[in-house]
Amino acid sequence: MHRATAAFLLFAATSAFAADYGDPLPADAAPVSIATALADADAHADAPRAFSGRVGKICQTKGCWMMLTEGDAMVRVMTGHRYFLPKDASGDAVVYGTLKRKEMSAEQAAHMAKDGGEPAPADGQGAVEWRIDATSIRIEPAG
Repeated sequence: MHRATAAFLLFAATSAFAADYGDPLPADAAPVSIATALADADAHADAPRAFSGRVGKICQTKGCWMMLTEGDAMVRVMTGHRYFLPKDASGDAVVYGTLKRKEMSAEQAAHMAKDGGEPAPADGQGAVEWRIDATSIRIEPAG
């Protein structure tokens, strides 16, 4: 078999599997959908747990954050620069970490918009969002 063909087949076979980033997911982590978690955020915040959703936007500068979405529900998942995600990742994700409400200054909101490939907010105001400080992320490839 030609080396290029063998390398492609190896890549195709391995790319169909989940990819893990950060620490291993806890074996007993039963994910809660992000929509369910945000519907009762106080009950799901401030303690480490598993959340599920779809990979949305990813930081295009370093891959240090991603948006976890489900319908209209959305949270920013932060890696704390402990590990980085592929900028083109897509699919379903399980994230293990702590959900918290975050108030951002106008400068922070503009920085996040820029890293996400969007223009800065026109109003020059800060923003409030929900975030997960993630120790573990598993991405199941789209397909």
